Amino acid sequence: MSASGFKPFGALAVVGLGLIGGSFARDVRRLGLARQIIGYDNNKAYLKEISSLNLVDYLAATPDEKLAEAELVLLAVPVKAFAEVLAQIRPHLSTSAIITDSGSVKSPLLKIMSAPEYAEMRFVGGHPIAGSEHFGPNAAHENLFSGKRFILTPSQNTDPDVIRRVRELWESLGAIVSEMDAEIHDKMFASVSHLPHLLAYASIQAIANSETPDALGHSGAGLKDFSRIASSSPEMWTDIFLENSMNLLPRINTFKDVLAALEDAINNKDKEKLIELLARAKTERDRWMT
Repeated sequence: MSASGFKPFGALAVVGLGLIGGSFARDVRRLGLARQIIGYDNNKAYLKEISSLNLVDYLAATPDEKLAEAELVLLAVPVKAFAEVLAQIRPHLSTSAIITDSGSVKSPLLKIMSAPEYAEMRFVGGHPIAGSEHFGPNAAHENLFSGKRFILTPSQNTDPDVIRRVRELWESLGAIVSEMDAEIHDKMFASVSHLPHLLAYASIQAIANSETPDALGHSGAGLKDFSRIASSSPEMWTDIFLENSMNLLPRINTFKDVLAALEDAINNKDKEKLIELLARAKTERDRWMT
């Protein structure tokens, strides 16, 4: 047993060893949650970093026969790559292996997993609400998930033992685990994660496209705090925006409506209306933060 009382895995595999996968591997090793960690990452530039950081016990660019030893496989890859990676690991998996993921969009994954060729896989989706604007193996660090939320998105057919084992693993990493329907998850995170990231990118680009693009060099902490996430991986967030476009596009339209109301109030020099709109937003944020 580990210090937390968790029964360790004999071998555990991580596919994708960037910020999330690398941090996961670090804490699994540190906390003794698996006796062996198998790692895969097809980014050739990352392989040397992963080796030097000693994140895993076995490392290869693509899944191979070593994967058959894994009792659990975490897919910490971009959501757009999930189908391709799943096809790569399938020939090498043990029939008893648990498969889970860390993607920010869940419904497309469940659709893939409903295909007949994957019907026997022991899968449950997962999403750690943790991370930063930094990415790659060098961004990985200990305790990334401690005190953070982790959402499981089981389907009606998910084996309860799979849910329990994955829940216990993430709780041993210090996460606060809950369960949520995949479609509800995707609608919710279109609002609280995907839209804010899109707006952070758009805000910086709007300033860069203005008559005073050098204004960025004169900005204070407010803009830096607001736009921090615009330093995140463009490739990763492109995949997320496209994979969850069905839910993100309505949120963009809602934002346009709010922005139009603010614009009208400013155009009309309607001080009372502007105060009302800003106060409404302040009230919502204050309620959230208490």
